[in-house]
Amino acid sequence: MSEAGTFDVIAVALALPALVLLTVVSALIERSGPIRLRHWAEDAGGRLRALYHQRPRFEAFRFLVNLLAKLLLLATTVALYRLLAAAGLPGDGDGLALAVLAASLVAAAVEWLNRRLVELHAEAALERLTGLLKLLALLLAPAIWILGHWAPSADDNGDEEEVEDEVSDNEIRAFIDVGRREGILEPEEEKLVKSIVDFGDNQVKRAMTPRVEMVSAPADASYDELAERFFASKHARLPLYRESVDHIVGILHIRDLFEAIYRGDQRSPAELAKPPHFVPETKPLRDLLTELQALHQQMAIVVDEYGGVAGLVTVEDLVEEIVGEIADEHETEEPLCEPAGDGTYRVAGRTSLPELFELLGREGDDLPYETVSGLICGELGYVPKPGSRLEAHGLEFDIEGADARRVTSVLVRPLAVSTDGTTDA
Repeated sequence: MSEAGTFDVIAVALALPALVLLTVVSALIERSGPIRLRHWAEDAGGRLRALYHQRPRFEAFRFLVNLLAKLLLLATTVALYRLLAAAGLPGDGDGLALAVLAASLVAAAVEWLNRRLVELHAEAALERLTGLLKLLALLLAPAIWILGHWAPSADDNGDEEEVEDEVSDNEIRAFIDVGRREGILEPEEEKLVKSIVDFGDNQVKRAMTPRVEMVSAPADASYDELAERFFASKHARLPLYRESVDHIVGILHIRDLFEAIYRGDQRSPAELAKPPHFVPETKPLRDLLTELQALHQQMAIVVDEYGGVAGLVTVEDLVEEIVGEIADEHETEEPLCEPAGDGTYRVAGRTSLPELFELLGREGDDLPYETVSGLICGELGYVPKPGSRLEAHGLEFDIEGADARRVTSVLVRPLAVSTDGTTDA
């Protein structure tokens, strides 16, 4: 082998581990959240702690480490190409293509390693690589100073606190898991905190009362008819519509109705009602709660992408997404899921799939359905009649009750999993 070939072999042998280390370091400081980085910097002390608290310089450090990793990947690709060319591979294009392919495979493997480290062992990895990070901070000090000096200085004051306060949901979930493992959080406390975290990610369609379960009334109904509807539904507010539920014209409060009856008011129910507030079904719950608070509203009408009414949502529905079902004094609570013996559960059709799969200890996060009724009707392609049976996703469904539009009650039983991974009845 020529002297140049020997040099390329040595270069590749040194570049590969250096590439892995640099990309891991880059991923750790790029993807770790502000709380994790702040704790690590405080523990590391010295130059790293001072660097972290000077936001422009720390951002310059991040940039330079990431740049070094990319330059090293490029250098590794060039060295691989020279090696392949020295080995006599015919055609410059073939050699370059193989070099790029090999470098891409290395980069993909390192990226997978980075994700695993950041997700599972970020604290330990940061601690073990502190020495390398200190060395990099020392070697890059002149470049850090120059880039940090050019960077905007606004982050040195209030903006730094804002950046540090931004915590990812994944970090919070990781803290929750640690709290559970260490016995700091009880199961109910863990569930409550997770509900709060998930609240911001969930959309209105998860919490709304669907259109088929809405209690509404025609806008031209008489006072007596509306009073009967209020008594029967035990609701404090009723949406009023003209012609069809897709044309909601107002929200009538029971107090306004009975005040009008008491005073002998001759105005129509539509005149007594408050203007409806419409929201898309994809609106985040957190944004809706803030919006309703600002508007002093207790109810919103949910519309789909075509403008049709999909359901309604109240502030109580939003609160129940965090703390669970809230039963009023006059309500007879009917459980959505209850044991029926022999490992079988009686489940209401409106039960959410995450709740069902959590109860049964099964995975079902990727299903394109929201409720048990939606899953059954979606898998069958039609609304089944009582007595029908379905086996899907490791579960057996025996339909107990159904109407023309949905499944109302079903018996659910997990299917046994055989040794070959299939399910047995």
